[in-house]
Amino acid sequence: MSAMRRVPLRQILLALALAAIIGGAASWVYRIGQVSPAQWQSDAIALVLPDELSDANRLFASAWLDGAAEEGIRLQTVSASEFSRRGLQGERPFAGVILPDTIHRQINTAFVNQISRFVENGGALMLVGDAGVLDENGYYSEPASRFSRLAGTSYALYGALHDKMSFNPTISGSSQTMQALEIPPGRWIKSGDQAVLSGYGEDTLRYPVLRTAATYAGTLRMQAEGNTVIAGEHEVGKGRVLFVNLPLGYLKLRTDGILMHGFLHYFANRIMGQPQLSAAPDAIGGLILNWHCDAKICIPAMDQLIKAGVFTRGPFSIHVTAGPDQRAFGDGLGVDLNHNPTFQALLRGLQSQGNEIGSHGGWIHDWFGKNLSETNAGKMTTYLEQNAAAVKRLIGHPQTEYSAPTGNQPVWVTDWLDGQDVQAYYFTGNIGQGPTHTYRDGRRDQHIWSFPVQTYGHISTIEEAYMEHIPESEISNWLTSLVQFTENSGQIRLIYFHPPGAVLYPDAINQLMLAADAAEKKGSFRWRTMTEQARFMNRREQTVWHISSDKRAVVVDAANAASLQQLSWIFPVALYEKPRILDGNARVEQRGENWAVIAGDGKQLRISTPLIKEALH
Repeated sequence: MSAMRRVPLRQILLALALAAIIGGAASWVYRIGQVSPAQWQSDAIALVLPDELSDANRLFASAWLDGAAEEGIRLQTVSASEFSRRGLQGERPFAGVILPDTIHRQINTAFVNQISRFVENGGALMLVGDAGVLDENGYYSEPASRFSRLAGTSYALYGALHDKMSFNPTISGSSQTMQALEIPPGRWIKSGDQAVLSGYGEDTLRYPVLRTAATYAGTLRMQAEGNTVIAGEHEVGKGRVLFVNLPLGYLKLRTDGILMHGFLHYFANRIMGQPQLSAAPDAIGGLILNWHCDAKICIPAMDQLIKAGVFTRGPFSIHVTAGPDQRAFGDGLGVDLNHNPTFQALLRGLQSQGNEIGSHGGWIHDWFGKNLSETNAGKMTTYLEQNAAAVKRLIGHPQTEYSAPTGNQPVWVTDWLDGQDVQAYYFTGNIGQGPTHTYRDGRRDQHIWSFPVQTYGHISTIEEAYMEHIPESEISNWLTSLVQFTENSGQIRLIYFHPPGAVLYPDAINQLMLAADAAEKKGSFRWRTMTEQARFMNRREQTVWHISSDKRAVVVDAANAASLQQLSWIFPVALYEKPRILDGNARVEQRGENWAVIAGDGKQLRISTPLIKEALH
């Protein structure tokens, strides 16, 4: 994963053009506490883009729109000139605006003033990274960014710092901030009284940011060494600014999208109180447990786990490397699925219990993972085909899930899987995220869903923890905290084990199962398979919905040509009265701090949700 994160930007910028940006459907956003209902003039959060977009910049814009859609947030694009035109005509055309990093560095002073008036009059702004740091002539402003007053701190200090204006520090915040950004435990680790962003292979990650002044006028959410402000909320006039000193779009295109997703959620939910479409069926969070069985030693470990009652839970996603060898041709260390009736019976029994059986790569685990590359599809495809054929022979239908040996998945493998109608694959990029259409090498997965693995600091498997002498109790606490995270957030995340590693820490596995049992009994957690979740996400993508205002209420209209069943809309309890169903089939439940409107079978739905009078002033 680390190598993918360091792909040079030029490789992304030279990618083939994507389709033109698709404007978001009509949607409603209202900044609670900032304007009165009489001032509502728009139904959208706007991603403000330069008037002229290169193909590479369209890729960035597409990443923002896709991130918002996956988070269940209504977002549309608007050009800077169109935004200014509406403002000059006396409109406040949007309640919320995002100025993205990287593609909107150069902004004229008139537009800076227009954005400032927008915020002062009650709008909400998400100001990201290096947006607007250059003037209309391509020069840095002196002594700092012209947006410094809105941000709440001076930044982009080129005149004083020159090439030291930016640096690559570690990023920290409180654990409460990480939870509010829906960043799961393990993707951040405790360091003193702070939570530090971490990742696969590295306990602390470093991110490119702009140096800021040491003082901040708002509420600090994230910071870096030298008192550099990374994220915070700042009230300006009647409005509010969420300043995010990180290149969110740039990172998402380099398989590190969790920060974009987290701040999109925070802006829409915490700053603006926008209803969101849940990414979980029935708005019930849960875990996907992906078992990788890549060698003969997996079989007795599976037997041990079955006897311990682990597989009475689930369903789980179980992936098998099917060949007779593991490390090299002829070593005889593989499961030899085609000629192993005992193991076939075990897997068929697990399949009958609802578990999904898929492929773990190409026939010979270690050899395949070590030798696979972007340039040898002609040589290596046959091993993918052999493994897929063995799995199909076992389960009676083509495989729908896949995981890459050693995490090595060139883009051509993803394309091959997509062509085979495989629904989902495990991924060692985008660590900490839920299911996503991954961007790599200047392109986006079109149909297939990637399921990023969750990590505990720099490790992802129990055997790694064992080899590093991490106490079992520490791994147990992490695993049970993931249950609690998905339960509280309503999010879906994936963890993975090798059976021989799992039996090294039996109490940790037992505590994970007990925590999941307890949460499932409360109705706030479910185990899911990759295939089940991918199919739900496919149907969710086909849902057309928008939000409008009706006097003092918010109205959500939704339609899906197949069915809306299990699709759910979330409304903060603090801002909305209990939703009412005006048309269609749905039920309303309170889930912690939110109302959840959960659709039943039907193709259309209308929801009316009155605003709480006391929230307006």
